[in-house]
Amino acid sequence: MKETSVDIKNVVNLAREEEIINVYEGFKTQNPSGLGYFLITNFRFIFFKKTTEWRNKTVNMLEIPIGHIGGIKSEYGRKAVKLQVLIALSVMLLGLVGVGLNSVLGKFMLYIGVALFVIGLLIVIFSRRRVFTIEIFTKSTIGSVVSLTNDYLKLNKATRIVVRPETFAMIRDLGKSIMEAQRYRPVPGPVTRNEEALPKIE
Repeated sequence: MKETSVDIKNVVNLAREEEIINVYEGFKTQNPSGLGYFLITNFRFIFFKKTTEWRNKTVNMLEIPIGHIGGIKSEYGRKAVKLQVLIALSVMLLGLVGVGLNSVLGKFMLYIGVALFVIGLLIVIFSRRRVFTIEIFTKSTIGSVVSLTNDYLKLNKATRIVVRPETFAMIRDLGKSIMEAQRYRPVPGPVTRNEEALPKIE
């Protein structure tokens, strides 16, 4: 089991013959501020988040039987935000217009035009940002039971996260762990019988 900043025993009690397949501390939650985890056992898929705010010390948890997980949809990498690209192109166009008006309005417009063009170019360069979205689906429902993203335009505050290097490693490994958990069968141990603990029948 991977090392995490939380003791799993303080979050959930394992059932008889339930074993932890993997645990992922892959992202930071924003509202409330805290850490998010996926816990995979041979019985359950558990999503829980532990808040780190001084005024709010709670653990929120969602459990799904591991056999009910039907699929995972995710997106991660870097992409440009369309709105930022449009703004950048508009600023660059204004910059070119300012340079063109240099001969009419003087060098002042040249300086403004060059400055606007550079600003627009910088917006284009930095509009590519890290994105991450993940949805966990069950076999019996159309909608997702867990939806997380770092995109401010997609989901409400409660589902927004801050991605970390561990986030991308988690998404590459999560499906494998779920499949292993669904197929896992614990090796039965020796059955011991405690005669003293059995109730006597009169």
